[in-house]
Amino acid sequence: MSAITRRLLDHSILPVTLWEPSEQMLILPPILASAYEAIIDCHNLRLLAASRNRDNPPVGGLTQQKADEHFAQAFDGSAARTQLALLDPKGEVTDASDTFIRCLAGNHVCLTDAPCGAGAAALAFLTTIAELRAQRVLPRQPMEVDLIGAEISEPSRNYAHEMLAQICPRLQEQAIFVRYQLLYWDVLDRLSNVDLIKAIIRTAASLSRQILVVANFNGFLEQERKRKEAEPQLAELFQFVSGRHSAALWIEPIMNEAIGSGGLFARLLALFRGDWRRFARHSSVVTGPRPVATSTARFREPLEVDVKNRVNLAVMPIDLERVE
Repeated sequence: MSAITRRLLDHSILPVTLWEPSEQMLILPPILASAYEAIIDCHNLRLLAASRNRDNPPVGGLTQQKADEHFAQAFDGSAARTQLALLDPKGEVTDASDTFIRCLAGNHVCLTDAPCGAGAAALAFLTTIAELRAQRVLPRQPMEVDLIGAEISEPSRNYAHEMLAQICPRLQEQAIFVRYQLLYWDVLDRLSNVDLIKAIIRTAASLSRQILVVANFNGFLEQERKRKEAEPQLAELFQFVSGRHSAALWIEPIMNEAIGSGGLFARLLALFRGDWRRFARHSSVVTGPRPVATSTARFREPLEVDVKNRVNLAVMPIDLERVE
């Protein structure tokens, strides 16, 4: 039996509004694409978006200029990367797709996106689920989502807020009801990390499912050489997110710094074998990290629909279920 036939989301019924099999191409969910275009136009970012270097997208930053560049030139690619992990149209990242789908089993979910940037990962997930419901691929059952977006850049958080304000009313049409909070989070600062953990604990205490998404963090951790300084806070975050029906997905582009023998994912595995195992020595941990999987596809740019860009994905699903 192939990986595709085992998966929870059957690739054969993916709607053409999200995946065109003949062209092997992703299409961003209509709700997300229209909101993105509206915010781009609101801030007069069309020219900036058109000047992108598709082979070297920006990584973001603290200033308004860096946030503008990332939102205009890299948001859609980041969203497509998460959509690829969820839909898995080629059957190459089935564990990641199944992790996303399992979190829908509960009627009240805590979704933490850290770092969230302008909200690409969380919004791609929610709007893709909404489109799958609209096309009757998934059942339209009421689902409450408590979304926690954590990000150091205030301009990026502002973009996330604007996108959410556009998108949340549209999600309600598919019985997805989102409450959100956008928090300042500096992964290098322990007190900032504690504030995020407290918010997660308060929000998720009585909920049926919890999922943590970490996306596109490699540029900061590896390229800026901040990984060692960030590791204690990341270990603490994973420890306190763990619990019944808890999981995480770490999503990155395919780069040597992420998937190489000494890269980010290799270090993440070592982190779980060390700090995580010591923390969980009196608990039952179901799995922990699963193998890294990769996939590639094209996606249609929402601002230039005749332009097809390429997105590549490296993803590590992490089971955080812990039974005391």
